[in-house]
Amino acid sequence: MAGHFEATMPQGYWMEVWMMRFHSNEFMDTEGHEINMGDGKHIDLTQDILLLRPIYSTKYWIFDCQIPVSRLKIDNFPGCDNSSSGMGDVWVNAWIRNENAEKKWRPLGINLAPGFGIKFPIGEFDCDRSVNLGSNQYDARFDLRFSKFFFDGCPLGGTGKWAIEGAVEYTYRFENQDINIKPGNRVDWLIGPAVSVGQSMRVGWDIGGNFKERDETDSGRELTDFPGQSWGRKIWTGPTFYYVITPQIYLSAYAAIDIDARNQAKGALYYLRWIFYWPKNS
Repeated sequence: MAGHFEATMPQGYWMEVWMMRFHSNEFMDTEGHEINMGDGKHIDLTQDILLLRPIYSTKYWIFDCQIPVSRLKIDNFPGCDNSSSGMGDVWVNAWIRNENAEKKWRPLGINLAPGFGIKFPIGEFDCDRSVNLGSNQYDARFDLRFSKFFFDGCPLGGTGKWAIEGAVEYTYRFENQDINIKPGNRVDWLIGPAVSVGQSMRVGWDIGGNFKERDETDSGRELTDFPGQSWGRKIWTGPTFYYVITPQIYLSAYAAIDIDARNQAKGALYYLRWIFYWPKNS
């Protein structure tokens, strides 16, 4: 969700290449306390992700596909395989936006882009493994991206031009037929101010989080087994950086540092995102 500028994306063809790393050596319980293993050691988790995202942007619509290739490694967690690598599940999404609509469809000058997506279970899944990059289930996602610029023109204005951007996502998870478990539905959110520095750079600070409901069995019974509970929540924060190298090449960087986590790994996620743009008339 760090790339939440769908509400102001110029028309044309885009390709984003995300390079991401998440690392954690803490897993928090229901009360927010760190869980240690029987030998007193900490859980250690590292995930590296290469995400390819082709995008087609029209005057009122945006379509994209999110294709992840990942390596996940977990140490000192009983019953978990050491690592898993390969292609994950693929999302296909569409947004409708009001940026180019008449003024009456842009209340208070706010750019809005509500969207819908479907996740396809492309990634490999083996119910005998504890670590899988695929989920073996379809998911549906509803989200809203928004932005408000306190000046006229494009998102990158002169020095000192402020903006607020953000997003809210609700993911409905379907049942995994192999294990007869329906993972809990989830809400993700973020919001953050940003300021332009010259005509080519923007810096900001985001705060975000998530909340996940408890998993359920196929009978609808909630799962509450170890570790902790199957529900979870998290709050994170970190800086953002966006730079225009040329009119067709952009670079952005983000850090999301967890400040509170319940029944989830607590760590830090770092992004580098290369963006390539081909206008429609080229």
